[in-house]
Amino acid sequence: MQRLAIYTTADGAEVAVQVADDVLAPGVTLRGGGGGGALVERTQQNLDDVLANTRPAVRSLLRQLREHEDAPDELEVEFGIQVSLEVGAFIASADSSANFKVTMRWHRPPS
Repeated sequence: MQRLAIYTTADGAEVAVQVADDVLAPGVTLRGGGGGGALVERTQQNLDDVLANTRPAVRSLLRQLREHEDAPDELEVEFGIQVSLEVGAFIASADSSANFKVTMRWHRPPS
């Protein structure tokens, strides 16, 4: 059964996100489910806070790539973000199982 979590964003909007968990997380309120459809859960977690869990990994990767002596003029990073009610957001493969496929590009300004 597909599991969806309803998150609130920093601006107060609500967003439904398919989550990776197989078990019900503590503090989650059920809002649907049953006959073969999706199990919808309302969470108290803020989506902005959950997604912020991926920032340290992205910063570390960029720092390593930029500090390399042969750093490229253009840098593109692609990764997936998977959302879990238990652990928040984490870096996942950039395939169809990721909730978000992120491509980031930087162009080095001319010297």
